[in-house]
Amino acid sequence: MEIDLLLAGVEQRARLHGRRESLRVVSGVTGALADVLPLRASELLAPHLPAELRVRLDTRARTETPATCRAFLGRVASILYVDQPTNAFLARVVLEHLNASLRVISPAAFAHLVAPDLRPLLLAGRPPVARTAPRPATLTTQLRVPAIIPAQRTQLA
Repeated sequence: MEIDLLLAGVEQRARLHGRRESLRVVSGVTGALADVLPLRASELLAPHLPAELRVRLDTRARTETPATCRAFLGRVASILYVDQPTNAFLARVVLEHLNASLRVISPAAFAHLVAPDLRPLLLAGRPPVARTAPRPATLTTQLRVPAIIPAQRTQLA
């Protein structure tokens, strides 16, 4: 994964002021994500991140956080020093770009490990599931059902 491409995409989408600020935001959100995910899931995700992000993740202390949306966004707000609506926006932008740029394992792969209210945020940026139109019932179109003719009513005197 190309770190410059990721940072440029986050910088443009989140309207940040430069590479250093976008690196701070991406590392903050991935750090908060590492606090929410189980330890093994964080270990599986780390090798797929760029080297600059891995170094920042390795040097920070892990703070166990419940795997809920409110706890995750609170952790993002405390790491990045931003207010409530901004933390959700930044988290969504970063997770969208990580899901789009990581080929093997992305944060969306661990959505089943967190609370249901956090899953849509982790799945951000993934293409929607393609729904196919139901195929016509071929069996019923080929069967010929005889028409039922009602019996004549005879009246007994």
